[in-house]
Amino acid sequence: MFKYKGLKVKESDAALPKTRKELFKTIVKDDFYLLAELSLLMFLFSLPLAGAFIGEILMIGGAANKDASTVFSICFYCGLIEIPFWGLRYLARYAAFGVMKKRAHNEAGYIKELFFGFLKKGALRGFLAGCVLGLAVFAWQTASVFVIAYNANTWIKGLGIGATTLLFMLAYGAVEYFLSVDNFYRLKFGGALKNGFSFAVMHFPLTLLYFAVTMGLPFGLTLLSTWALLGVAAVFALWGDGLTVLAVTLFSHSLFDKYINSVYYTDYINKGLAAQTEPINEKEKDNG
Repeated sequence: MFKYKGLKVKESDAALPKTRKELFKTIVKDDFYLLAELSLLMFLFSLPLAGAFIGEILMIGGAANKDASTVFSICFYCGLIEIPFWGLRYLARYAAFGVMKKRAHNEAGYIKELFFGFLKKGALRGFLAGCVLGLAVFAWQTASVFVIAYNANTWIKGLGIGATTLLFMLAYGAVEYFLSVDNFYRLKFGGALKNGFSFAVMHFPLTLLYFAVTMGLPFGLTLLSTWALLGVAAVFALWGDGLTVLAVTLFSHSLFDKYINSVYYTDYINKGLAAQTEPINEKEKDNG
């Protein structure tokens, strides 16, 4: 991996950012290798899923008979095969969230050792969370292809695709929040996932925006331009995946302070930030 010494603790309180917005800017500016190394590690664990997607597209494009039943069968069986590959990707993403929590809390450690430590610790939970998302993707894909291929009514097509996309989006948001919740608190798997779903629903506009940028954009580029898709994939593999982990981690930590830590874990409020000598603007606090 990169020759990067790891996460360094800032000893002076004056050197710490005062808000999570400042912390976000600081990490993007000063910790390029952290984001890049986490992105590359997640990319390696995502290769089986990427290969399955490419295989599915090639099978559809190369099918001698492209009738509705053939396309549906390919999507159905490939979707099933891809479910454990989603689990493999999120196993690594779980570990990346653990490393990013350490950075957000201004705690030291070596990236590679931390990553594989969290990988071992949360292997089953990260894999299961990925499989939950994989099931949502499978339902979205097969249901969308089914209503498009077998229904002539435009309203039915629209409602079917809209409903399954909504479920996919909420599952995606819930699993992303879950990764942060589960690395922060000691909860049962179902409880952590329930909290993740609650945050995804409570902040639905942000869930929608996040889904559109990280899922909708790559999917749209798949339909428009293979080269554009490859470009976006390269950005995510080399840096962007780590950036998404950073963004979700810091925003979710601000939610934890507001809804959980303020009641149960006051010592964790604003952990990793400079001590507040005066009350900060509530709007700024809520936004992290």
